[in-house]
Amino acid sequence: MRVHSHLNIPHRIEHLSEAQFGYFTRAQAHQSGIEDYELARATDYSQIVRAGHGVYRIVGAPADPLEDLRVAWLRLDPASSPRQRTRYPEIWVSHRSAARVLDLGVYLAGEPEFTSIRKLQPRFAARIRVRSAGLRRDEWVVRSGFAVTSVARTLADLAKEHWDRGHLGHFAADALRTGAATAEELDEALAGNIDLNALLAMAEK
Repeated sequence: MRVHSHLNIPHRIEHLSEAQFGYFTRAQAHQSGIEDYELARATDYSQIVRAGHGVYRIVGAPADPLEDLRVAWLRLDPASSPRQRTRYPEIWVSHRSAARVLDLGVYLAGEPEFTSIRKLQPRFAARIRVRSAGLRRDEWVVRSGFAVTSVARTLADLAKEHWDRGHLGHFAADALRTGAATAEELDEALAGNIDLNALLAMAEK
């Protein structure tokens, strides 16, 4: 019992796990004074589970439909704090992954997609686009604990990659229907390269 009390990883890591939907990284645990042997014991005692390489999840945390994306996001920059990730981000969820987080359109989960200010070489399947200047503050929002590209920025990114117009149309229609963006914002995001009304018509087919 003494060992259990001393370990009590969920309590000791609470400030991180609460901000990250029950997750934390090995690097964050080290910053909180938790050693690897303690993580191993806490896993054995079913206090935490290993969600991915270097990423753990508190046992009993609510189910997370975005777990695969969240684990990937944490693995890309394991030492950053929750505050750094969402207030001063250097990595943003983008493209199809952003559409998934924003819950717009019919983009299915695939390999995680991110935009970063620097080149990253993840040891897992992911697509990273580099924008050395980063994103303007009006180009990203915080949703479900992620720094994610805004609705307009996401539409612009998907359109630049020549995604099927039916998919773009469903994204735009959902954004308008839910009030996530205005027609003016979406039209501006398309930069005159694609007609918004034509996209919306595609979504109705």
